[in-house]
Amino acid sequence: MAFFGLFGGNKKGYASPWLQLTVVYATSPNGLEPEYKFALRGRVLAAHPLYFEYISPGSFLAFYPGTAAGQQAAARLVEAMRGVAREKSVPEFGVSMLQGECLAQMSGNGRLKAKPQGLVISQAIDAAIQEANVGHGA
Repeated sequence: MAFFGLFGGNKKGYASPWLQLTVVYATSPNGLEPEYKFALRGRVLAAHPLYFEYISPGSFLAFYPGTAAGQQAAARLVEAMRGVAREKSVPEFGVSMLQGECLAQMSGNGRLKAKPQGLVISQAIDAAIQEANVGHGA
């Protein structure tokens, strides 16, 4: 009984904390110039993710639902970010998109309450870093 109480109230019962999400991670290992940051941030905000975070001097993390519509929105964001990287000649830029289960909690208005956690996030980060290090991410 106590275990089930961790993830839901008495009225709701058990609610799984694992959600299917689409993760987008973009990075430039050497950081980004301010004009690149603003251009990329603008693309992310225009794409309306469930959750968005500017991680480090050159990295963005965004989450979308793990549905077909969420994947399409994430794919559009990835292409928009690559377009900015090409247009601005951002050196060593990498971006990845993966779908999988994340430990997360949705709010009543359909947004994520806090940054999700999970293996798929680490895999997305690794893929973007690898793409950036190869040098043909944009």
